[in-house]
This record gives sequence, C-alpha cells and structure tokens, in this order.
Amino acid sequence: MEQAQQLKLQKRCCTVGKFESFHRGHRKLIETAKRICSEIVVISIRGLGKKIFSEEEREKIAESLNIRLINVPFSEIRNLTPKEFMKFLKDLGCSVLVVGSEWKFGKNRAGDVNTAREIGKSLGIEVVSVETVKEDSEKISTSRILEFLRKGKVEEANKLLGFPYFAVGVVVKGKKLGREIGFPTVNIETQKELPLPLGVYAVRLYLGNRVFDGISNYGRAPTLKNSNPTLEVFIPEKELPPVYGQKVKVEFFKFLRPERKFNSVEELVNQIKFDLKNLREFWRERVGRGEEV
Repeated sequence: MEQAQQLKLQKRCCTVGKFESFHRGHRKLIETAKRICSEIVVISIRGLGKKIFSEEEREKIAESLNIRLINVPFSEIRNLTPKEFMKFLKDLGCSVLVVGSEWKFGKNRAGDVNTAREIGKSLGIEVVSVETVKEDSEKISTSRILEFLRKGKVEEANKLLGFPYFAVGVVVKGKKLGREIGFPTVNIETQKELPLPLGVYAVRLYLGNRVFDGISNYGRAPTLKNSNPTLEVFIPEKELPPVYGQKVKVEFFKFLRPERKFNSVEELVNQIKFDLKNLREFWRERVGRGEEV
C-alpha cells in the first residue's frame, strides 16, 4: 500500500482538451487522473469555440477541483505533428496522459489514442483512455450545454455540467428603481455576456461567506429604464447592506419567464409577486425531490 502511494506521488497526470466548461465528461477525466497521480495538470487549448465561463471563473473551478490549469493558445500547437505534440507534453512534465477514448490530436487531428500510446512508450508517457460520458445517448459537450443555455433550458445545462451554471461579477450602483417599487435589487456587472435569454431566473447569490436564494432579472428592464442587458438579483425577505464594489457569484437554476414590457408599474409589481410565488414553488419542488437547496 505504501509503495503504491509512493508511486502515485512520483507521477504527474495530464489531461488535454478545450476544458471550456469543466462538464461531467471533463470531470471524469480528472477523477480518473486523481486515482493515478497526486498532481493533476489540465492543459486547456484556448482560442477555439464559444466561451461559457470567463478566465477567472475557469480558474475558480480549477481551484475547487484542486488541479493546476495551464492555458495554451491553439496557435502554439496547431502545426505540431502527433510526435511533436507528445514531446510538448513530456516537456511539461507529464508522465501519465489521461484522455477520452475518442481523443484526436496533432496537426489535422492525425493522432488518436493508439498513436499516443505508441509514441508515449518511447517518451515514457503512460496513456490512459476513458470512455465518453453520455446523457440521453448523446455525448456531453460544451456546445450542447451552450445550446441549452441559449434556449433557457438551465436545468438541462446544469445536468450536463454537473454543477449550476454561474457568473461572477462586481456589485455596482443602479438607479434604485427596484427599491422605489418595493423590490430592491443587487445590480451586478458580470465579466462576460451571459449566453441566456433575457428574462427572470431562480438563482443563488454568494456574497462573501453568505448564501442567499433569490430571483434575478437578466435584461433591459423595459418597463422602468430600457437599458443595456444587466443582471439584477432580488433576495426575498432579506435586507442586504450596501455591498458596492464587492465581488459576488450568481448560480442559475431555472428560467422562470421571458422578459417583457408591462403597461404600468402596478402591472409589473403584480407580475413580480407572481414570479416570487413561482420561485417558492420551485424551491419546494427541489426539497421534495431530495435535491440540495
């Protein structure tokens, strides 16, 4: 047992991919690597595809998983042959490479897992392949998650991610119009444009060490101000102190309704009350299903 632990300490596992979202497929690679090595390095090829998380948010995810994240621009490796790419991994100190069974690499995607194993033998890199993770018989992918988010299917996206989709931002001063109608909101300037339909969401707000369940509007607030899309969060039955300038995290759980313009403030207030009723029902259902609240 002690010898096995010693061997584990001597190994550095690497896994390679875009790692844009750290979804369940990515996490299976990381979990496999953790069973083999004590040090895990994720080599993330950047500059390809759409972004779901900001770079700071990706760093936070990596930190929560206790792994080292190395971002490599695609331009740096795009012309490497399979052998050159494996040498590149060796130079990064990789002794074990953990990849998906369908992994392709090198210029023109010329190499596969068998190629990696063959080249790895001469370089002293052990190659471990992991079966593709699927949901509803379809491969879990960042593009599939992004498609769900754009359609407002937050629960489906979260299922593929394995954790709630979130955004990090800074609390900024708003026009305090929400306070005037009895619903004071926390206005958040996010690090990215959210890939979500404009509308109302069930959310969770992380403010320092405190966590609050709430409701958010991501949109232009057409009834009151018709601004550029902004993220506002209202915490029912809680009076939050001024927190301007503080960094917060907002997790998204459900798309409650699309944003729309109301004919009067009274009509808007009535709708917000109805939204809050739906919010309470949503959290009750989660408790009934035995889900984390």
